Amino acid sequence: MKTYRSQDGKAAFVSLERGEDLLDGLNRAVEEMKLEAATLQVIGGLEQGRVGYFDPETSEYVPIETGHVEIASGLGNVSIRDGEPFIHLHLVLSGRDGSAVGGHAMEGCRAFVVEAYFRRLDGPAPVRQEIPGMALKVWPGK
Repeated sequence: MKTYRSQDGKAAFVSLERGEDLLDGLNRAVEEMKLEAATLQVIGGLEQGRVGYFDPETSEYVPIETGHVEIASGLGNVSIRDGEPFIHLHLVLSGRDGSAVGGHAMEGCRAFVVEAYFRRLDGPAPVRQEIPGMALKVWPGK
């Protein structure tokens, strides 16, 4: 993982090494940059993709695994969950024939070429909290 920081320190490009786990590499960048609140964009390709669909009936993620794919879109954020910085990232992945699959990025995504962009947010970081009946930790509403 290599970071290319902006002069003001509020943003950075991050490049992952081939074969590196997507979330591991991005989490190392978050730690290196000391991020607690940020936006995240990801493009590139994966040797292997693994995204999840959250099933509200079972309160579990159903994994969807792929082979080599392009990251057609990757959008996410960094906030605080259980006292630690947490990446919440969704990916749209496209295969050779242009078909797409999307979902919550999960461990097991292996980088082919991954280019990410983090933008630090000023002010207090949002804190994820468990909402009764939801089985997910999210930013609370009103």
